[in-house]
Amino acid sequence: MNENSGKTEKKGVFRAVCIFCAFFALTAFVFTLAFPGVADAVVRHRRIETVQGFRFENLIYSWDKVILDVVNTTSGVRSFEGAMIFLDRRGRTVARANLLPRSIAPQRTQRFNAYFIEGSGETARRATRVLWDFNSR
Repeated sequence: MNENSGKTEKKGVFRAVCIFCAFFALTAFVFTLAFPGVADAVVRHRRIETVQGFRFENLIYSWDKVILDVVNTTSGVRSFEGAMIFLDRRGRTVARANLLPRSIAPQRTQRFNAYFIEGSGETARRATRVLWDFNSR
């Protein structure tokens, strides 16, 4: 009789663990549906679009670098440079990437490769805010 009670106890513990895991997975899924901005919080196009004469496309960041396409929408040659500062929910800097200055021909696109000078692409994914500090001449 002791052998059967041990088996039923193990089955009960296994069921409890399975129910807990299912509950946790469901909670995580509902959280990502309820707060979709948290998953892709580092892509903030509204702030980028305020730089006059430029349009920004294809923001991609990986472990060691950021790739950003900058389009010069004016009829003159423009120089462009800047920095991206990735912040956590408390406002602390978790990553920083700099774009080196480069000239962009009129009505053309220039691909910028920026390397992280602080943090990495993995830490940047955990950011909740990005401060864009772009300079153009």
